[in-house]
Amino acid sequence: MKFLFEAQGTIRSNMWKAVQALSEEQLFRIPDGYNNNLAWNLAHVVATPQILCYKLGNQGFLLPQSFIDAHKKDTSPRDWKQPVDLKEVKEYFDFTLHQCQIDYEAGKFSTFTPYTTSAGVELKSIEDALIYNYGHENLHYGVILAMRKLV
Repeated sequence: MKFLFEAQGTIRSNMWKAVQALSEEQLFRIPDGYNNNLAWNLAHVVATPQILCYKLGNQGFLLPQSFIDAHKKDTSPRDWKQPVDLKEVKEYFDFTLHQCQIDYEAGKFSTFTPYTTSAGVELKSIEDALIYNYGHENLHYGVILAMRKLV
């Protein structure tokens, strides 16, 4: 699993590099044909493992519930009362991945509530959730690469 956390760290770093030269206006623009923007994708990447790992692993969230609620699946920045703070998201990117690895290695996810994702994948363990989440983050990295060309 060490490799998985290292690879995920690389993908997260690549996501930030992909958007660092963009303006705030570009990060918050919703391109035609999309439901979300680059800022939402970045925030969504840190909100999702809170549900897949921490909630299903019967642990408390590392992030505020309001942040998770605003960026979980089936949400949109069109519903935001205020834009997400990208400095906060960057802190979450680094902190949550590191803390998840610490919590995993400490055995904090020893009980896990099985869950079938919207893609039909059954997660039966924390390892399943971590691997699925890695794929999920790669999917959003691809979305970010495509979306940045449109803003």
